[in-house]
Amino acid sequence: MKKILIKKGTVVFPQRGVLQDADILVEDGLVARVGKGIEDTQACPVNASNLLVGPGFINLHVHLREPGRETEENLWTGSRAAARGGFTSVVSMPNTHPPIDNPLLVRYLLLRAKEIGLINIFPAGAITVGLEGKEMAEYGLLKEAGVIALSDDGRGVQDARLLYLAFQYAQYFNLPFILHEEDEGLSRGGEVSEGKVAALLGKRAIPRVAEESLMARDLVLAFRTGARVHFTHLSTALQVELLRWFQKKMPVSADVTPHHLLLTEEDVLQWGSEAKVKPPLRSLEDQKALKEGVKEGVISILASDHAPHPLEDKSLSFSEAPFGISNLEIAVPLYAKALIEEGIINWVELWEKLSYNPALFLGLNNKGILEEGKDADITIVDPGTRKKVKVSDFESRGKNCPFENWSLLGWPAYTIVGGRMVMAEGSIVEDEFC
Repeated sequence: MKKILIKKGTVVFPQRGVLQDADILVEDGLVARVGKGIEDTQACPVNASNLLVGPGFINLHVHLREPGRETEENLWTGSRAAARGGFTSVVSMPNTHPPIDNPLLVRYLLLRAKEIGLINIFPAGAITVGLEGKEMAEYGLLKEAGVIALSDDGRGVQDARLLYLAFQYAQYFNLPFILHEEDEGLSRGGEVSEGKVAALLGKRAIPRVAEESLMARDLVLAFRTGARVHFTHLSTALQVELLRWFQKKMPVSADVTPHHLLLTEEDVLQWGSEAKVKPPLRSLEDQKALKEGVKEGVISILASDHAPHPLEDKSLSFSEAPFGISNLEIAVPLYAKALIEEGIINWVELWEKLSYNPALFLGLNNKGILEEGKDADITIVDPGTRKKVKVSDFESRGKNCPFENWSLLGWPAYTIVGGRMVMAEGSIVEDEFC
């Protein structure tokens, strides 16, 4: 592995909240030196003038679909999409076919990820066997195999007693939870947010309380058990309020997706099934509350919920089309549009929510920070070049995306994983860099 010397960049230190002009020398998979005036004639040079250089982005919520749904995405296409999107690490959700509820499947995923060798893939294991919500999976065996967190993503755990016991049991293995909150008794059959759009389309609604009620229950369960929990893809104003109140009592975190920050329920009228997501797009008032939550730091992590589907599936009738948006390659510029261009946060704060905070939550001590001796997972972003989204150019198999032709700033320019250049100038590095 050749050394890499990143010259003349503006380095982001999210743990300290500062920017600093500096060079970075990468050697043997680690950050060897950080400072001004570094020279090394044996290193491959990267001119980072006018670019932002920071610890690699970590996406806490990605659907890679493998095993069982490889026509939608697989580890190879998903890894390429992540690398192109500036993500050095992703957490893969367990709602595959079959679900990731046993150690054999975890080992399979990790071996495949190592074989592909582009990014770090951290599997989340199922909270319950088969994601059926009836009995706990074997957390100790899952942790030993390499699971980094637990989630029944795609559904909420409906049985309060089961989750209460799971919260207690998982602490023996130091496993955190990534919770999808949805009371299926309230959401069953729903397609869009409760409100005028549902009435106009004549569609059954998914009320806000379906998320809010389960989140309130699980906040209390976490408070009583001391479990480490993270709530994913918030969509309502009351969820932000619940989180704000409980954060005064205990450590708890949450994320929000780019589509919930940029689109509202009104956009379903224009985009149809391309804007069909779960949780559904909500009102402008909900969106404003989410942005305020990000600004205050109540929402401390950003995660894309990349959910790829074949176009033929998304082209079905609205009721038949699956939920989800493919966004892994454009998540960073989408966040830049929603948050930085609107003056809600700055680039250092964005980096904190896309790198440092996810690493802290997952316990990845050598990631999310640029210091000598830490893993050389590095993302370099061009904050000033504007480009249009071209969904047909996605590395992902999922072309289901409503952001076609959106003009965006803040595109990742280079992605370095474990000291190896995997994406340069917007393209995957097929051969050895330099």
